[in-house]
Amino acid sequence: MSSINRLIPSLASGSLELAPALANFNFDFALWKVAPPKEFEGVGSALSTYRRDDAETGTLHTIARKLGALFEKKVPWTPALTKAYGTRASEIAQALSLDERGRKSYGVFANRAGADATSLWAAATSGTSAISIHLLACLLARIWDAPEATSIWVEIVKRRKEEVLADFDETDFAHLATLSAARQDLPRAQIAEWDNSARAWLQVADSVKKKQQTQLMLILDNVQVPVNGKIDTYDSVMEAWSNSLEQMEALVQGISQQATNGDILLALSSWHLFPDLTVVTPSLTHIRQNDPVFGSGGVLTLGLQGPVVQEKGVHWSLPLAYLRHYGAPVVAGRSICSESRSRLSLQELLQATLGSLLQAWGAAGKDTLRSLRWLSSLYQVLLEGTKLGYDESSTLTKGSAKHSWLALLSEAAHLYTISHGLERQHNDKLISLGRKHGKTFLGTPDEPVFGLLAQGKFIDMMADEEERIKLLRKVGEPLAEKLWLGSSQIFIRYKHYLSDSTWVYEYATAIPYNTSKKRRADAKTNSVTALRDFERREALLTITGECVSRREDQHIEDLFPADAGLYRPHWDGPPSYPDSTPWYRFAFGAIEDTALFVIEKHKSVIDLLQTPEQNATLLYSVFEDYQINKQTVAHILGWNWRFARVDVDPHLKSLKAISTAAMMFRHFPYASVDVRILQQKLFNASWLRTCLSSVDSELHGKPMTLVPYALHSSANHHSGLVAMKTNYETPKALEPYALSEAQAFACLAMFESGQHDIDPGQLTDVMAMSSGNSIYVSAALLADPYDDTQPGDIRGFIGNLGRPGISFLVPPKAPLTKEVSIDEWPLIERNEFDGRLSDHFQDTSLHLSFTTAESPLNVRFLGGQDFEARILETLFSVYEGGRWIADLNVSNVQTSTRICRMARCVSGHPANIQPSSAITCIDSWLGLVDAPEERVSLVRAHGNWQARLAASSICIALGYDTIILPDDVCWKCFDRKASAYHGHVIAIG
Repeated sequence: MSSINRLIPSLASGSLELAPALANFNFDFALWKVAPPKEFEGVGSALSTYRRDDAETGTLHTIARKLGALFEKKVPWTPALTKAYGTRASEIAQALSLDERGRKSYGVFANRAGADATSLWAAATSGTSAISIHLLACLLARIWDAPEATSIWVEIVKRRKEEVLADFDETDFAHLATLSAARQDLPRAQIAEWDNSARAWLQVADSVKKKQQTQLMLILDNVQVPVNGKIDTYDSVMEAWSNSLEQMEALVQGISQQATNGDILLALSSWHLFPDLTVVTPSLTHIRQNDPVFGSGGVLTLGLQGPVVQEKGVHWSLPLAYLRHYGAPVVAGRSICSESRSRLSLQELLQATLGSLLQAWGAAGKDTLRSLRWLSSLYQVLLEGTKLGYDESSTLTKGSAKHSWLALLSEAAHLYTISHGLERQHNDKLISLGRKHGKTFLGTPDEPVFGLLAQGKFIDMMADEEERIKLLRKVGEPLAEKLWLGSSQIFIRYKHYLSDSTWVYEYATAIPYNTSKKRRADAKTNSVTALRDFERREALLTITGECVSRREDQHIEDLFPADAGLYRPHWDGPPSYPDSTPWYRFAFGAIEDTALFVIEKHKSVIDLLQTPEQNATLLYSVFEDYQINKQTVAHILGWNWRFARVDVDPHLKSLKAISTAAMMFRHFPYASVDVRILQQKLFNASWLRTCLSSVDSELHGKPMTLVPYALHSSANHHSGLVAMKTNYETPKALEPYALSEAQAFACLAMFESGQHDIDPGQLTDVMAMSSGNSIYVSAALLADPYDDTQPGDIRGFIGNLGRPGISFLVPPKAPLTKEVSIDEWPLIERNEFDGRLSDHFQDTSLHLSFTTAESPLNVRFLGGQDFEARILETLFSVYEGGRWIADLNVSNVQTSTRICRMARCVSGHPANIQPSSAITCIDSWLGLVDAPEERVSLVRAHGNWQARLAASSICIALGYDTIILPDDVCWKCFDRKASAYHGHVIAIG
């Protein structure tokens, strides 16, 4: 009998069916490579050489081919979808492609910068079944967390292997590649890398297709449907994957479909293909998305009546047997609802933060539009005050205050007020998100609306005296009616300024006295100015229906301090009420200026009747309907914030933390944060606790003199504020925190993950961080060493290091440097410097690699099998051509006391002057590593920041005093600088 029973070609891929005699055949998947469909060529051309090699010959290629072969018989034939997806993927990849010059600017990260489409290209070069595998990876990454998605992959791979081997044992037939894949190991770590690459690709595609994706998610948020009803993980995933592929294939071909389950909707959100939609409920709506890949006209209908469910959005519940090391399968449920599974841009985060802020204001923030209009107009008032030259306004809007939480949230409020249509709808959802899920995000303020509502102190912001009285009468009349108060039991005291800039207190009834309102104006007989003012105002007020009398005719005593009240033994006119007393207490308004006073026994009742919501409505109307005194606004806010206890106030700490994070993320246009950050108590963050400075109980430890003085010009006389006479520095309550690099990385990790609160003490040596589609790098790694980058200065860009979760990169404790052998002496030249700076290190390149040293970070222990954050020992290496020279610890360039950055000449020395002392040139890496004997040497790498950076780091590692030269060197200044050193000195030119 023949040892080979049958060889049957497979129509799908050319693989073979075989008898048991070939069962042990070992198929090398790394050697299997096919030409990608032409629609995917734009993806390959956008990748760096390193990523393209990894995708075509590395680990990800092997994973793609193994998975493609293993699941080949489970994949439906979808040629139209493959073509459409390739077109879209190429479009996205090309939108973020980097040219050679742009890539070089990322230094050691050049090969890792740009959109991570490695797994996609690996799939495209591994056959059509592997492309479908990539689409499955996107489905799982969209809805599940990384450890959960990895666990699902582990389970379905295990089950599929069992299925293939069982079929082979039963029938003696199998596909060669499928059987080989079933017999080969696929480690969990490799599966996690596969998921990580797909996850990074999703973030990149989301940012490029932001508008379309946002519109789609607005629609899907209103759909309540499960992915499917299967309770077995393998069966559920296979059905969802197969159905979504088949339905999308039909849509691309122009065949309309109905979304009876959530699988096709999950595919829409994951594959960035946007067919026209017909939404049935709550009313029939046709939505044209104008996606050119659906030129044949396929329409998806969704919203048909289905089972009533509690979960929101498209949701999926599965038992995860391989999530933890020990225990029963964990039943997990996830949804693609934007409230729980989305990532937010900085502007979206700020909109959600507004929702959290309004929630913290309670009833005062109930009216979203009116509250945000007020916030926007408040900052506009401060800006106008700054233009007018008001110092206090400037301290709240200029300098470090330009980056304050007040500026950020006011800008976000303005963007909300001018938004409309879909943009307004999206912003409303973000506001609602912050209100609902961000209740603890900012903490609870001691007083809402920046403390302006308390007893109506905002009255002082009104510029006109008569308008203030009118507003207090508007407050007083309903209060008097509810408490059955007469005109002698509630009244207004106000500060009236005379033409000679002096002032006096006057009184006005809050409700009509008999049939008219009454004034007690001042007319001191010993003041000619006051008498003339009384006569003039008496005539004017009488015309308006006011009854005016002289204050001197009344027995009123103002007690000090003002909140002690007023003493009034009797009122003329009608008899006093039986329960009247001569004592009156402050009830509402600006106590030192214009305020409402009430008979003593009713004071506490008025506090209950005048609610924060009513006070907020009054405050908003003041800014909407009245003239505002810009100086007073700035002084009241400045007063509140200068005396704020920033070190203990959780609300202010959280607001400052938001502005700190926003300052970093504003430099990363494509970065995003996990929506779950809104569920954290930001004021408890470890990175925030470690950066709080000691704040004195009074004015942050800065000596300030408290003196009473008028805040307003004679045109708007009124003020009872005790103002701070200061140097007008920005209040600490507004300034973002200054972070160290460790604190900055901990902050970034928290916002990136939405949940990981990492102690900065674990990140002291970190130079870079990778998460999702973003790489964050200490500025020292990407800048010329002459640039004195500051601690906490982090640069971010699109990229990925290929490791799952969050990776923190640290250099070795003692990086190695090449030792020069004796037979290399002919390569070392020692020429005398001729006065010309040039670049002799053009073959220099920086490279990134990892040692095997890796340490997981303790972010939360749940018994899981995957590390969500890790420290990686990383080599930042310098090469000359293909020859290794040294591994670098670039942080020493910023911290070493042996580094000196020579200042540019300010003495006016001639530009053509030559150095007077002998300088030996170092024009090669061997010349630098081989210790130069001359006292003064010069590394000639002019204009080559990477070589200058590497040379500086090597000099510090070798123990040399190092002078980093500016572009325009004054050699006379250099001679003086070099002469101050006694040992060897190396200049970096």
